[in-house]
Amino acid sequence: MKKFRGFAIGVLVGGILMTTLPSLAATMKYMLVKATYPIYVNNTQYNSPELPILNYEGNTYIPMKAIGELLGGAVQWNADLKRAEIYYGGVEPTENNAFRKIKASGTNGKYSVTGEGRVFEAVMSYAVTDGHTYLLEKNYMLNEGGPAWSAFTLDIQISKDKLPLNGTLSVELFEYSAKDGSKINIITVPLESFKP
Repeated sequence: MKKFRGFAIGVLVGGILMTTLPSLAATMKYMLVKATYPIYVNNTQYNSPELPILNYEGNTYIPMKAIGELLGGAVQWNADLKRAEIYYGGVEPTENNAFRKIKASGTNGKYSVTGEGRVFEAVMSYAVTDGHTYLLEKNYMLNEGGPAWSAFTLDIQISKDKLPLNGTLSVELFEYSAKDGSKINIITVPLESFKP
């Protein structure tokens, strides 16, 4: 009888552990704290009150998009594959569901971005960023709405006093979701890199 009772208790405890441990693992939380030390990227201090540097058990966590752009890379969300992507070292994203054949040219605040867009009701949007703030945000009307592809040319001018001293100036192409108004199909294209 004692052996059976011990066996029954073992099965019961094992069953409880088998059902409890997976749920505990799924609800694990991580305690991130604001880092108290500065981070420098190519001799420029990263500083953003909205997107601070965080620390978890001695490991530093920095906002991927901001640092990627400071290093001259492009960071984007691939909505189709549900993943973040970083392009660096001459490799740049050139298309997604809404934009393709993207090319950028220009220097010193005057840029031209060409490509094709396929967006809802033919309204695409774009924003120019220095990696920290948006310097310009506008809408552009294509000749046709999706599902047709329509060519576009964006002539972008940024005053010289707004150009970054260090980092990369990029343009984000996107459209606003008809469902909830969020930015979707974002593609980031570097325009020019600046070094002191």
